[in-house]
Amino acid sequence: METPIENPSENPCFGCGPRHTRGLKLSFARDGDSVVCHYAAKPDEIGWPGLFHTGLHYATLFETSYWAALELTGKVQNVSGPQTFDQQRLPRVGVPFTVRARIVQDDPLRIVAESATHEGKPLARLETSWKLASRAATERVGLKLPEYLLQDMAP
Repeated sequence: METPIENPSENPCFGCGPRHTRGLKLSFARDGDSVVCHYAAKPDEIGWPGLFHTGLHYATLFETSYWAALELTGKVQNVSGPQTFDQQRLPRVGVPFTVRARIVQDDPLRIVAESATHEGKPLARLETSWKLASRAATERVGLKLPEYLLQDMAP
């Protein structure tokens, strides 16, 4: 059973920010030991005619991976690489598809996200590695993160 994951309205992200004016506005749900995202590409999100843009398809897998790292570990994570992206086909514009991400290794943390058509045909697979984010590293690079991300972050 899928349980929606809360996404603060002040989230500024292009991929998942609820109020981003041009963003994808992706939403996520927890389903057991995975995080899922259901999406249907809009007509202006094309690459080839009638097909979802490859970079935006990648973004749906990456965003779902991030939310899996956050939701399934309970801690803010930064992608650390390496990343492997294998795309067999692109989703069609206007046709719903699903991305499912899960942890495949704990130390170091590795997440695999896979997208599939509503009939279950594989679309793409993204594997990423993650490490805990820290306040010190965030401050060192000059990022100004919202308090909701900083509150549970390691020093």
